[in-house]
Amino acid sequence: MFIEHVVLEAAGFCPGDGIQMTIANDSLIFTKTEDKTNIVSKRKRPGWPSERPILDRCSKEITKVIRARHRIDILVSEGQLIIREERSFELCHISENQLQGEELQKIRLLSVPAGAGIATAALVSSGYYSAVGGVDVHGEAIDVYRNNFTNGMSLWGDIRHLHPDYIPQSDAVLMTPPCERYSPLVGFGKTGGAIEGLGMMFARMFLATGASMLLIEQVPAYYESRSFQHLKGILSNVLPYWTEVRKIDAYDMGTSIAGRARSYVVAAKFSLDQFVWPDVKVPEHRRPTVKQVIGNEWEKGNWRTIKGTVMEGLFNKQGHNNFKAEKNRTLVNLDDKKVSAIVRSYSRIQVTSSYLRHPENPELWRPFRYDELGKILGIPDWFQFLEHQAETTKTALIGQSVACDVVKALGIEAAFCYMLNEMKKKNNLSAERLEKVMNDPSTAPRDRVKDALNDMESSALSIRQEYKSEKNGQLCIF
Repeated sequence: MFIEHVVLEAAGFCPGDGIQMTIANDSLIFTKTEDKTNIVSKRKRPGWPSERPILDRCSKEITKVIRARHRIDILVSEGQLIIREERSFELCHISENQLQGEELQKIRLLSVPAGAGIATAALVSSGYYSAVGGVDVHGEAIDVYRNNFTNGMSLWGDIRHLHPDYIPQSDAVLMTPPCERYSPLVGFGKTGGAIEGLGMMFARMFLATGASMLLIEQVPAYYESRSFQHLKGILSNVLPYWTEVRKIDAYDMGTSIAGRARSYVVAAKFSLDQFVWPDVKVPEHRRPTVKQVIGNEWEKGNWRTIKGTVMEGLFNKQGHNNFKAEKNRTLVNLDDKKVSAIVRSYSRIQVTSSYLRHPENPELWRPFRYDELGKILGIPDWFQFLEHQAETTKTALIGQSVACDVVKALGIEAAFCYMLNEMKKKNNLSAERLEKVMNDPSTAPRDRVKDALNDMESSALSIRQEYKSEKNGQLCIF
C-alpha cells in the first residue's frame, strides 16, 4: 500500500517522521510518533524544491483489513490517517449529514468539482460566501484548494464513490462539471453527456448538502447535453426556480483582456425574480492593456528567439484554415488590449494561445508566467499556489479555471436573492411573534407592543449565527 504526499502532507507528516500503525475494527490507523522504528520515506521529483513524504507498507495485517484492488476511504486529521474500505451508499437516499457544524454568518459554499479553488476564491472575495468544502478528483488541484481554504473540508476523489455523510452542510453549491466531453476542440459537443453520465451524481452531491441555491458554470454545449437534463430533471423537484442559461464572454463583459465564453445558470428554492445578469460594457478606449494588467515586471521570464524555436514553425504554418499565427493572437505586445483564451494546455505552445513579444526586440518572445495568467483571469491577490508545483502545473490549473470577475458578479446577484429570501423568512417569523405577543392576555397592551418590537429587532440582528466547523482543515480521500 502506497500513501502519496498529498495525503501525508495534509496530515502534517514529513520525511523521517516516526509513524505507527494500529488496527481498530475495520480500519487502519496511522499515527505520528516520536518512536523512529518505522519512519515516513522521502521522494524527490524534477521540479520539486525538496523531498516530499511517501509511505510504503505491506503486511498480512493490512491485507486482513484492506483487500487488494478494492477502493478505500482515507480520513485525514493532524498527525493521523484512518483508512478503511470504501463505504457504499443507497443511490436515492440522502440521510442527514453527520459532519455539519453550527451556522455560518456568511453563505456556506461547497464547490464540486472545486479544481484549485479559483472559482471559490472569486465568490469568497465578494465578501458574501465562506468556503466549507471542495471536491475534486485531481490531487494537485485539491492540494491548492486545501492551501487556500483551511476552515472546511477538502475531499479528494471521484464523486461516483463519495458517501453523502462526508459532504458538509451548505447553503449554496458551485458546480463546474467536467468539460472535456463537451469541448468543440476535443469533445463530442452536446452528445458528450450520453457517455459522461455524471448529471445524477452531481444531483446527489447537491441533495446531500441541504443547500437552497445552485450556480453552474460550463461551456455552452454542456447545457444541451443529456447530462445536464439529468441534473436539472432531478433537482427541479427541490429547486423550482431557474434562471435562463446565459452565455457570457469575459472579454465582452469588459473586465478581462482574455476571451472566455462560458454559459451560466442559477437555481434556487426561492424566487430569482430580482436576479440581474451583469451587463458591463467598457468603452474601447478605457480597456486595459496587457502591460496594465500584468504589471511592470514583464521583463522577467524565459525569453526565447523566434528563429529555431517552436514559434518559427507556428509562423510558417500553411493551409486554408484558421490555425495560423497570422489569424490568431499568437504573439501580443504590451500595448495590446486582447489576448486569446487561456486553456489548460497553455504550456504546450500552440497557435491558438497568446504569448508575449519583447517590446524592444521583436525577435524575442516568452510564455506569460503563471502569476500573469492569474492577473488576466482576475484571480484574487491573496490566492496562492504551492511552492513545489511546477510552472506547467500552475498554468494548467489556471487554464481550466474560470473568469473570476464574471463568477464574482453572478455570485453577488445570487447572494442578493438569498438575502432577500432570508429577510422575508425572518420578517414572516417576526410577524407571527408580534401576533402572539399582542394576543397574550398576561401583558398590558403597551408592554405587548414593546416586547414585540424588541423581538423583531432581535430577529433582524440574528439572520445568521456564528459558525466554527468542528472539522476544520480535514481532508477526506475516497
